[in-house]
Amino acid sequence: MQNIVLIKTKISNFTVNVNINLKEGINCFFGPSGAGKTSIINCIAGINRAKESKIIINNKILEDTNNNIFVPIHKRNIGYVFQDSRLFPHLSIKNNLLYGLKLNYKKKKNFHYDEVINLLSLNHLLHRFPYNLSGGEKQRVAIGRALLCQPDLLLMDEPLASLDQDKKDELIKYIVKINEILSIPAIYVSHAISETFILANCVHFIKNGTLIYSGNQDKSINFYNKNENFIFRDSYIKGKVIKANLSEGLTKIKLGKDSLTVFSNTLYLNQNVIVKIKATDIIISTVIPDKLSSLNYLKTNIEEVVFQEGLACLILNYEKNTIKALLTKKSYSKLNIKKGMQCYAIIKALNINDVTNINLV
Repeated sequence: MQNIVLIKTKISNFTVNVNINLKEGINCFFGPSGAGKTSIINCIAGINRAKESKIIINNKILEDTNNNIFVPIHKRNIGYVFQDSRLFPHLSIKNNLLYGLKLNYKKKKNFHYDEVINLLSLNHLLHRFPYNLSGGEKQRVAIGRALLCQPDLLLMDEPLASLDQDKKDELIKYIVKINEILSIPAIYVSHAISETFILANCVHFIKNGTLIYSGNQDKSINFYNKNENFIFRDSYIKGKVIKANLSEGLTKIKLGKDSLTVFSNTLYLNQNVIVKIKATDIIISTVIPDKLSSLNYLKTNIEEVVFQEGLACLILNYEKNTIKALLTKKSYSKLNIKKGMQCYAIIKALNINDVTNINLV
């Protein structure tokens, strides 16, 4: 099945130049605000018209400027979920959903009405109107309506952006459920790296309108931790919960040969997790730490050192994982360390407070 996006165009003063092969399931377009992510999906949807393009979805050519092909928006069979839900305010939730179903009533049903209602827990909302719904509920309805259009491609443009953290966490669980049954590609736009890692089958990194990397979850985490564009950002590492002592509020997470102790009473045994480690929360020692209050120290090797504005960023290799530690240049000089040396990364359990469960359903 061909799902190819090739776009080269200029929008205002911004140049977009990408060539992407979409995978089945959720493809995350990740990059900072203004990177061109929304411009790309608007070209795919037909909202923006590119100067040079070739867009093939489900083996159907939607655009090919070389052959003067441009399929209009309403014939592209694409579901689009915006940052704001854009529900019809005068229609009940049931009729909002049925509107999507009626758009392609002759098409073979990949998503059935009852299935979508159950999947997104919408049954108790059907007789309400949009003004009675929370932000998260509106987005669930918008996703349901988009699925009921029986799309060949689902676009989601930062659907969590306007929600508070609790509502984000709730909606992510539903999007994970959808990903498990998707037989079509979906594009999820985000500038939040943690939600990107949770949701994506494949991550496409966008910078200044250009694709700089594509890879699966593991490869993308490694790319993010090492790439020069994100050197002074935090690190992410995958692990598995091997001990949960809820009375003490401490949880042990297996990372290769070692384990990491974190302060959490919300994680349970055998959960697969992604741990965020802040570069500023790491203390570096050249000798085995002794008589410290910290519960964590990891034996690492210095893979690279990057200097910027009075800071030294150590790129540490830990069992094929990358962890970044940020020091002042004075501390770096005092330790007398350099590339290739062994050192210990010390991390307080209390400082590791961003651990995301991958097994959300």
